[in-house]
Amino acid sequence: MPQLTAITRFPVKGFGPDRLERVELAAGQTLPHDRAWAIENGPGPFDPAHPAHVKKKHFLMQAGQRELAQVQTGCDAAGHSFTTHWPDGESLTIALDDAASHAPLFAWLEALLGEQVRGALRFAHIPGQALTDIPQPHVSLINAASLRDLEARTGHAIDPIRFRGNLLIDGLEPWAEFDWLNRDVVIGHARLRGQSRIRRCVVTSINPATAQCDIDLPAALMAHYGHADCGIYMSVETGGDVAVGDRVEPPGLFRP
Repeated sequence: MPQLTAITRFPVKGFGPDRLERVELAAGQTLPHDRAWAIENGPGPFDPAHPAHVKKKHFLMQAGQRELAQVQTGCDAAGHSFTTHWPDGESLTIALDDAASHAPLFAWLEALLGEQVRGALRFAHIPGQALTDIPQPHVSLINAASLRDLEARTGHAIDPIRFRGNLLIDGLEPWAEFDWLNRDVVIGHARLRGQSRIRRCVVTSINPATAQCDIDLPAALMAHYGHADCGIYMSVETGGDVAVGDRVEPPGLFRP
């Protein structure tokens, strides 16, 4: 039986993962505290008085600033306290909801990124909405068997964290997840529905351990499969508790 093998959130867009053992999914919502915050890179269209989804190019992100992969991070369970661990061994903790605490983090980022910083940095936050690459409140899912198939074809070891997915599952055939679109799947006590395939960008080419671009994964996907897709977006239709080790009931096994 397929099972859930990892749960991951990225509290601040562009920065490192928080790995969770369990989480409560809510209908119509993203994974709690996933991309709840982002750092605007200079003047942009984000309006805190009328917050709405804006394109990712306006924020710091690993696709544009791969040096961010060097910074290890952690976030408290409530998603308020954010700690960064820097390559020189120093650590810094800020309160995400306290702008007065942000200046030291921004100073370190300016030193790390140099001319890639386009102007004053500030946090963006939309209560109840994730600052993901898409406006829809979806959860992303990766099939470990698909990654192993890609590893075999490219000859490269591929850490699933490159794809920055929320749910990692195993026990399926490679690419079987693409058959889940518009179909219901049960994971733990939650019911999710496949919505769309995820087209991959240059961020997957960045090695999360070294922050170096060591393999062009979008090109590899296109060369071997004729598309640049890996993983799917899913909507949470019925909320519930999910935990690492939970069974995954694909379409055909799920009984409403």
